[in-house]
Amino acid sequence: MFKWKLLLSTLPIVALVVAVALIRDYVLHLRGIIEFSDVTPLLSGVALIVGLMLAGVLTDFKESEKIPGEIATTLETIGDTVQMVVALDKDGAAADLESRYHTLVATVEDWFMRRIEVARCYVALEEFRTELKAMHQIAGVPYAVRALGETHNLRRLITRTDVIARTSFIPAGYALLDLLVTTTVILLLVANYKSVIAEYFLITIFSLIYIYLVRLIRDVDDPFEYTPGQAAGGAAEVDPYPLVEFRQRLEAKRR
Repeated sequence: MFKWKLLLSTLPIVALVVAVALIRDYVLHLRGIIEFSDVTPLLSGVALIVGLMLAGVLTDFKESEKIPGEIATTLETIGDTVQMVVALDKDGAAADLESRYHTLVATVEDWFMRRIEVARCYVALEEFRTELKAMHQIAGVPYAVRALGETHNLRRLITRTDVIARTSFIPAGYALLDLLVTTTVILLLVANYKSVIAEYFLITIFSLIYIYLVRLIRDVDDPFEYTPGQAAGGAAEVDPYPLVEFRQRLEAKRR
């Protein structure tokens, strides 16, 4: 159902455009001021701009698809190191390390699914890093260096995800896209057509395509726009299942 959500929510906007066309024809009885054949070059130009914008946001989307798996893998690698350190701990110096690790995993997954703010992730990372100070005394420098390196990778992934989510793709491009699509819809409404069937079919189909694509581009531009409480990605969101399932496996081990 997710794949149809954006299309279905676009239909009321298209219905409004068609209603304006009906008012023009059957209430105001106005004729068009331009032939449809004169509008077709603009349709081609708009299609080109839409294609360029969609290609741009898809580049970030393809990169974003890897991020949930990379975050889950990094957390799991940190967990392997934590388990080794806890196993080697003779004096209870790492008593809080495992607890901090579970807190870190829960915090990162909660942030990724938009339940909490990103600032909480950085706080959890700093608290976990503080616990790593005793790691070299317990298990040796190699374990401490490995854990710190993976913690750095996790911070980099969190920052990259936050940048993608909060940065819009070429705002000036969106301004041009909105202008062209709005102009196209207006011209479709004031154009002359050879028949009534052709008029309403063309107005409906072109309005649906262009309005839907503009909304799709904006949606794809933030591939991490999850609804709090949602367990999976929507039609234009990256599927977060690697991270979600890793947390579930980790919590299942604690029971």
